[in-house]
Amino acid sequence: MLERGDRLNRSGDALVIPRNKVALRFVELPSVDFFDIKGMVELQAIKEFPYSKQRLIISFRNLGSYKKGFSYILLVVAKKQQIEEILAEKKIRPDSVRLETELLYLYLLTRGIIKHDKVSLVINIEAEYPEIMILDGIKPVFSRGLSSPEGWLGETNRSLLSYKRDKGSKDAEELIVMHGSKLDRGNIESEIKAVFSIPVNFYEYRRVLKSPGAPLEINLLPGEYIDKRLNTENIKQAFATCFLLLVAVGVIASLFVFKTREKSREILMLSEKTDKMRKDMNQLNSFLKKTGLLKYQKKEGGRIVDILKEFYRLVPDDIFLKGFDYDGKNIIYCKGMVRETPSVFNFIKVLEKSKYFKKVEVRYTTKKEIENQKFTDFNIACFAF
Repeated sequence: MLERGDRLNRSGDALVIPRNKVALRFVELPSVDFFDIKGMVELQAIKEFPYSKQRLIISFRNLGSYKKGFSYILLVVAKKQQIEEILAEKKIRPDSVRLETELLYLYLLTRGIIKHDKVSLVINIEAEYPEIMILDGIKPVFSRGLSSPEGWLGETNRSLLSYKRDKGSKDAEELIVMHGSKLDRGNIESEIKAVFSIPVNFYEYRRVLKSPGAPLEINLLPGEYIDKRLNTENIKQAFATCFLLLVAVGVIASLFVFKTREKSREILMLSEKTDKMRKDMNQLNSFLKKTGLLKYQKKEGGRIVDILKEFYRLVPDDIFLKGFDYDGKNIIYCKGMVRETPSVFNFIKVLEKSKYFKKVEVRYTTKKEIENQKFTDFNIACFAF
């Protein structure tokens, strides 16, 4: 459960990060396909920020389509080191790391606070980290996080002037102030009216941002933490399976002993007891066969996970993977996008050296142009040992 208050403390299984800890962009991308958008988002983040992909945590939320064939994206980029330092300082291992901006937007949207026909200036007053957001109808177009509550009113005015300087920006028609239950509205109302001439509405959230009413999509938890959690869950599942098998064997063994003793005492019912034992043994054999099948499926699934990890370990920085297909036997198809076609063949040479593949070949390469930049889509087939 997500909760406000001290937003750098764990609440339930999630850690909520304030806006001023991340870089945030609103961008339109020429696709509505999730994997295409994911690749474009990574390209956009690497293009704007002078860090390698390994040092960044990139996440996004698709806010919808406001132009045919385009998606409006809330792009969030954080330094992996900064997130890891926060987790180490708090000594927590949450299931996810969420962004408060997304919670605020969903709260405004699901509670009907923002209107389709108005441009709203939203000020989220917090003890430590206020946030400013501008929405054109239900479409967020500007966001800024402050590192201190001091001078938030002046910073809000400067942010609004910066927003107005952008070509085509509309004037804010109302001011929405989100606040806690301890706010003294008397003094703040007079200060706000001295700076802004637009109508002002106050909304007391009373810690309800923990229930935004819509699913969250932005997760800034480093990939290494996700892998560790998955490994832990797999180990727990294996122990649980072994325990159930031991219980089943114990129950069957007890049943067998009981039936053997009954046999010696009830000679006249020998035939009936023998038939029953035969049925029990058939059930046991069926159970053992199913257990063997489950073990095989688990082993095969583990092999596929290892192969996918190998892919992500070997993939160069200039290649962006879009998805995988598996034929259920020995061939894995890898789809991706790259700027230069020769990089695809270099990637194939790297994969051929892996212990998991005996042969790698190109199925197709297709050139396309995105925002005046040329890219190559590719599909390669990897034959596993």
